[in-house]
Amino acid sequence: MGCANGKPGGAAPGGQGIPGLNVQDHNGSPAQRSTIEAKIVLLGDSGVGKSSLALRFCQGRFNPFHEVTIGAAFLQQIVRLRDGSQLKLHVWDTGGQERFRAMTHLYYRDAAGAVIVYDCTDPHSQESVKYWVHELRTKGPPDVRMAVAANKSDVETKAVDPQDMKAYCDENNLLFVETSAKTGENVGLIFESLATRVAAAHQNRGQG
Repeated sequence: MGCANGKPGGAAPGGQGIPGLNVQDHNGSPAQRSTIEAKIVLLGDSGVGKSSLALRFCQGRFNPFHEVTIGAAFLQQIVRLRDGSQLKLHVWDTGGQERFRAMTHLYYRDAAGAVIVYDCTDPHSQESVKYWVHELRTKGPPDVRMAVAANKSDVETKAVDPQDMKAYCDENNLLFVETSAKTGENVGLIFESLATRVAAAHQNRGQG
């Protein structure tokens, strides 16, 4: 898998009109038959670890120093799906501070997927998950797929019970994964699971 900085292109006709998707068909073996490009946004309060999750997933490293994201930052990573096709993720890390919220919809309005992140040691950040789910469902693309990351799972003393959020996610058909950007626990899992759902949405739309 690779990672690079840059700007993603717009959706091509092969994307079947799904926001945030661009499909490139290739001749050759089944393992090379298509590459799907999808825009994924990270949402959540400031300090919950959005940038750290993106950095761990795309570059395999952890920065112990918290730096505030101004507006949004962009990374890329490639996920190989079970059918042999590849999903190239354009990962957008958005600023979580209140002053940046007015701009956030500019980043998720054309997203194919979203990872909503909260901090296991911060009850307020957990409550913000419901705000972001509402925002995506009312202002985001109708086919956007969502996952919730209970980040900082490596911390022994947690302020919130992850089972409460898991129950909420189950009720709302959202992926739920406990993650640690510091140790790398389940970071790949949440992005790869979301990628699978994004690809499935694309296939279902193509068959409709």
